[in-house]
Amino acid sequence: MRLFSVLLCSAVLVLSSCGKKLLPTSSIEEEYALERFDFDYLQAKSKIRFSSPDRSLSSSASIRMKKDSIIWISVSPVFGIEAARGFISQDTIVFMDRVNKDVYRYNYQSLSNALNFDINFEMIQSIILGNQVFDFKRNDNFSKRAGELKIAQQRGRFELETRASSKNRKVENVKVREIPDGSRMEIIFSEFNIVANQAFPFNTNVEIIAKGTEESTQVEINHSKVEVSDSPISFPFSVPGKYEN
Repeated sequence: MRLFSVLLCSAVLVLSSCGKKLLPTSSIEEEYALERFDFDYLQAKSKIRFSSPDRSLSSSASIRMKKDSIIWISVSPVFGIEAARGFISQDTIVFMDRVNKDVYRYNYQSLSNALNFDINFEMIQSIILGNQVFDFKRNDNFSKRAGELKIAQQRGRFELETRASSKNRKVENVKVREIPDGSRMEIIFSEFNIVANQAFPFNTNVEIIAKGTEESTQVEINHSKVEVSDSPISFPFSVPGKYEN
């Protein structure tokens, strides 16, 4: 579960190109604006599949979110019995392993250092929602082809490539490459359904290939039900004193 929590956090969203087209900011917003899924509170019933060179996991999960504030995850691999619970806020990430009575705590700086990849709450939220992460800049590269929008960006040591549908303006594919180490990540969003009059990806695939190896770590999230509301929902989370710290 610890490895899955780290992976879920490392998902970054954004953007690619095939051909260069420099646009004024106003034109960029008009021609290439991507749709963001908006909500106050969200609940989802999901199936999570995780695989790496040394382990694999398939489990049911419940996800709850408060926009820009909280992501709550409960993982139940067998007969609805909870094996782990996670609480992600703007400041910290905490996961409880109920099987081994362990608790894992991260802040975004320590997690970013461990992964050699800059992580923040907004990125994690965007990965779940299928939203764009980084705002456009004038020197990003933009192109259109066969019903597809392509945007390429460079942010620090990362090259980012995104493809989005020109029909619903939702992100469909994201590739991230670290320079010069060569670590790679690809995110694919698919099976879009309408939730609260907005397109939402019911399937998300994340693949990460670490520097210096071709070994692949993959996470697949399939949602069976997604609901949003204006009314507050609960995010129960407390760490028993007997858990190791």
